[in-house]
Amino acid sequence: MSKKLGLAPGGSEEDDGIPAFLSKAISPPHEKSITNAIELLIDLGALLPETNDLTDLGKCLSVLSLEPRVGKMVIWSYLLGCSSVAGQMAVAMSYKSPFTLPPPNMRRAADSAQVELSQGSESDQVTVLNALVVYDQLKRRGGHYNFCRRNYLNPATMQMISDLRQNLKRELSSLGFPNPMNSNEYHNRYDRQQALWHGAIAAGLYPNVATRKTGEVNFSTMTNQKCKIQVGSVNGIKGQPLNGKCQIPVGEIEFLCFGEMVKKTRLFMCSQTTHLVSCLPLLLLCGTTLRVSPHADETEFAVLNLDDWLVLKTGVHVAAGIVMLRKRLDAAFKNAIKKPSLFPGHLNDIQKGAIETLGLVLISGHKSSNVRR
Repeated sequence: MSKKLGLAPGGSEEDDGIPAFLSKAISPPHEKSITNAIELLIDLGALLPETNDLTDLGKCLSVLSLEPRVGKMVIWSYLLGCSSVAGQMAVAMSYKSPFTLPPPNMRRAADSAQVELSQGSESDQVTVLNALVVYDQLKRRGGHYNFCRRNYLNPATMQMISDLRQNLKRELSSLGFPNPMNSNEYHNRYDRQQALWHGAIAAGLYPNVATRKTGEVNFSTMTNQKCKIQVGSVNGIKGQPLNGKCQIPVGEIEFLCFGEMVKKTRLFMCSQTTHLVSCLPLLLLCGTTLRVSPHADETEFAVLNLDDWLVLKTGVHVAAGIVMLRKRLDAAFKNAIKKPSLFPGHLNDIQKGAIETLGLVLISGHKSSNVRR
């Protein structure tokens, strides 16, 4: 916001930069907090590294009353074709969880209700979305209070999340984006495809991604921090797959996206979690650098390297296709945020083709991955 208002025009090391400006506040943030925030915005592509000037993405995010990563998730959802779903998940993530903490004798029933609402999605974002859909339907008939009571939901929180959707719609409209809630339009063409929802979540929350392998209980973040899923998350409930030992086949990786992570006594705990069943959203939509190199021993294979973190072996032609598709998607995203009011008409045929290919690839990857039934 200080950049948008012209209060800190300089770079990080300059006297008129963001750190210098914020240090003059009555209760200034800790220097490390400021540094981390600037680094996050640079990694997201919202700030230029040298000058800290706002990019086109940064200008969009500065208007949205959402945490920057969640805001990026919403913007990507326009290209992914699930803006209505992503917008509702975003406002829920930006507010507190609607699930109440029941007394111990009712905990099992509350957990069962939350798992049922998740509909096997293994996602906190989708669980709240499902609750909102039913809440909206029942509110018209006056049955929403009983629904909240049966499912251990706070009616006031559900109403607030519902109201915040209108606020987000106004903010996106002020930027020129179409109404995110309008169904049967280009930006909601995949509003029933969970594979595209996962794509939006990954595109926004990255680098908040953790992994584990067969037999492991804890997850490891990109910075090698050990973490578990926080109590209160649908994935942290006893009996849920992500709350026990990893059961995927040997040689595969289990991916988890998370919104927040806090440090406890011995481990970090992550919340707002989603099981990412395929690595394709990460390869196509996330990070700053995707490199491809020849495999040392097998000429028909190549090695994909995402941000020196995720390293995968794949066929040469597959690797080349992924790199080319990613470049075209990056171009489409930059065009979309440069002139939101013209979206999607100002995208060229190559960019539109890349977006349609992305949808097909993510849906296919979601179906063929190790999805639990």
